[in-house]
Amino acid sequence: MASKVRSGSKKLLLMGSSAFKARKLPKEVKRRIDEAIERELTILVGEAYGASRLYQDYLKAKGYRKVVVGHAIRLRYNAGNWKDVQYGKNLKERERNMIEDCDSAVVIWMNHSGVIAENLELLKRLRKPTYLYECSSDTDQVTAGELDPRRTYDPFYYMKEHYRKRKSTHQ
Repeated sequence: MASKVRSGSKKLLLMGSSAFKARKLPKEVKRRIDEAIERELTILVGEAYGASRLYQDYLKAKGYRKVVVGHAIRLRYNAGNWKDVQYGKNLKERERNMIEDCDSAVVIWMNHSGVIAENLELLKRLRKPTYLYECSSDTDQVTAGELDPRRTYDPFYYMKEHYRKRKSTHQ
């Protein structure tokens, strides 16, 4: 399969919109998780509602143990009683640190969520191989494939980064 996580990858990040309300993960996403399990990668996953909980429930059903649940202030959900790591003191810090810690990612993006859009830009700029499952509840349209390095996922990314850096230098 051409869309595998790059060889030599050690950590796969599973990330997704909290607005993703499906009862189970899409087949394409399960296939990528199964590839990671087969390769015995460490899987990083969040603990918010939506996609992250589906990821966790799937990993638990598979009996996979090489899972790290990333959280901010407190852990809200850990389906498999896996190791947990505080990746930051707030959502943005947690997301950024988990992205920086991973080697590749699988992302479910629902309705062009702004938080996920910003994360996609960071994954793109860090050149992390990323499989994107993009869906809309308005149109029921789904597209899936590798992150497009030419596409702008968050048109305000540069402005946000400018203010984030400026804020961190004034503290």
